[in-house]
Amino acid sequence: MKNTHDYAARIDYDLWMDCQRVKELDGGTTSINALLNEGLKLVRDRKMQEIATQRKQRNTLHSITNW
Repeated sequence: MKNTHDYAARIDYDLWMDCQRVKELDGGTTSINALLNEGLKLVRDRKMQEIATQRKQRNTLHSITNW
């Protein structure tokens, strides 16, 4: 059983309408909740990649300066 978190969100109206259009284009089979979860996963993955890149750069700079 998956745990879920109920989070009340204030979504910008234009973004909400865009989500409604995406849902319609998808044939109405995808829920707004599914779209939001997919978007959150993309944001999480992008942020984790940014963190990893920054860490690599920091380690490289540290290695270069401490020879």
